[in-house]
Amino acid sequence: MKWVSVVLLATGVFVGLSGCGTSKTVLQQDEAAFPQAVHLYQNGCITCHGANLQGGIGPNLQHVGSKMTLQAIEHRIEVGSGPMPAYAAPGDAILTPSQIQALAKWLESQK
Repeated sequence: MKWVSVVLLATGVFVGLSGCGTSKTVLQQDEAAFPQAVHLYQNGCITCHGANLQGGIGPNLQHVGSKMTLQAIEHRIEVGSGPMPAYAAPGDAILTPSQIQALAKWLESQK
């Protein structure tokens, strides 16, 4: 009987703790609504701006939509700034105009 109580207690503790520390990143939360933008961010922006938009080499983007308009975000992606490269012509034309718009629309939603 004691053994069963220990097993049940251990199982309850495990189940109770299994949800701890499983908070989703912004990318995971927004992937369904902005799949193209999240994919682009993961492949071109995450290194400098972080997996949770927290910044690093590049600035924090967690509330960029409260600080910049959609058009300003698009412009920044297109022409770059400081160490950030231009992602549109006449730069390296890394992203198409529709990709830039998708990425900017998602970033503008970060408020």
